[in-house]
Amino acid sequence: MRVAPTVLLILVVFGFHVSAYAQSPAGPRFDGTYRLMSSAKVSETYVAKGGQSSLCPARIPGPLTVLQGQARYTAESGREVTGTVGPQGELLMRSVEPGQSRPNELKVTGTIDAAGTVRARQAGFSCSYDFVWQKQL
Repeated sequence: MRVAPTVLLILVVFGFHVSAYAQSPAGPRFDGTYRLMSSAKVSETYVAKGGQSSLCPARIPGPLTVLQGQARYTAESGREVTGTVGPQGELLMRSVEPGQSRPNELKVTGTIDAAGTVRARQAGFSCSYDFVWQKQL
C-alpha cells in the first residue's frame, strides 16, 4: 500500500496551502485601485476649542489602493490612512498623528462589495465623512 502515504502527502500539502490562504486578510479579488465617486459630510459643524462652532470642510481623499489585503489612501490633509481588507470585504483603517493634548486619530470602517464598490466612513475627532470609491478595471 504505497499509495496511501502519497495520498496523505498530497492532502497535507494541499491542506497547508488552503490553510495559509484562509488566514490571509483577503484574496486577490479585492486587489486594485479604486477611484473616488463621492464624498459627503456626515455632520456640517463641530465644536472647536473654546466652545466655538465651526464648519466641517469638504474632503476629497485620494484613490484607495488594495494589495494583498492591505489598503491605503491619502486623506486630503496629506495623512496616510492604512489598514486591512478582510475576506468578506470588511475594511478597517486608521491614521494616528500626535496632537496637542492627545493623539489625532482617523478611523475608517466600510465594505467592498462584489461589484467593486467601497462604501466607507472616515471618523475623526471633529468631523466625519462618507466616501464611495469604485474599482478601476
